[in-house]
Amino acid sequence: MPRLLLQILVAIALVLAANYYWKPQTSHSPDEDTQARQKDLPKSYIWQTRAWSFDENGELTDILEAERVEQFARGSVSLLTNPRFYAHSGDDRTWSAVAARGRFEEHSQRLLLRKNVELTHDQTGTQMQTNALDIEVDEKIATSRKTVTIIQENNRTTADGMVARMNEETITLKPNVESTYEQLP
Repeated sequence: MPRLLLQILVAIALVLAANYYWKPQTSHSPDEDTQARQKDLPKSYIWQTRAWSFDENGELTDILEAERVEQFARGSVSLLTNPRFYAHSGDDRTWSAVAARGRFEEHSQRLLLRKNVELTHDQTGTQMQTNALDIEVDEKIATSRKTVTIIQENNRTTADGMVARMNEETITLKPNVESTYEQLP
């Protein structure tokens, strides 16, 4: 019995000594490859987000929503999944934009919408569909250099691009404009 007790005590002493002296730690300075990969990772993820923007008078100017946002430190860029943008004017004129993907560049206040993009003038119901739309958020100017289809009631217009000035409620179409108008009964 005393020999078994001695073996148990020696084993316990070895475990305690190992725990006391052995302190595994990660390196404080990762190698260059690891540092490069860390810079490419998002600094935060946000799910089901909504951000409101107001002017200096406290009036609502726009709302940006997304199912998921990945914020990156490099370039102050956020990648958006299923973004929705609402532009408001003081006289209740509103525009809505939706897309499958988006990117918000904080330094330039640009919202880049991609894939299945739809811009809607909410008061008239006019819809503009394209695959790429760049919105200058502060100026409320939407630009597309891709083919755009504009639908208003039963009328369709296509063009090789457009510029929509949301505050002025004007749309300027790029070349190769084709329209199909259906007369009302």
